Amino acid sequence: MTTSEPERVLDGGWIIDTNLRPLCESIAEFAGYEFSESDWQAVETALPATDVERAAWYDYPMLGRLPLTLLVAADPGSSVVFVRVLGLTDERIKAQIEAALHIFATWELAQQPGCKLPRNG
Repeated sequence: MTTSEPERVLDGGWIIDTNLRPLCESIAEFAGYEFSESDWQAVETALPATDVERAAWYDYPMLGRLPLTLLVAADPGSSVVFVRVLGLTDERIKAQIEAALHIFATWELAQQPGCKLPRNG
């Protein structure tokens, strides 16, 4: 669903657009949410209708052991996506989210086809 700009934000920033899926998978891992191909299709399909300059965000709930909501907004004409994360969490999860945002904003990641990192316990 596309929404206006959120009021409460756990953390946010921008990332390189090609890193959006790995970020979604990382946030889901932190939340204890199983992020599937259909989850990715929902985010990927909604992204073109968003625009950070118009404050049009897409929010995607990840209802795992720690409920988080990922908000994304495209920045038309650039190669970045703005990201925000809503939810109540502890300092460890907050630090993980901050680190992920830093990594995905700094380096353009590449994944080998068919390669998926194992899930922790």
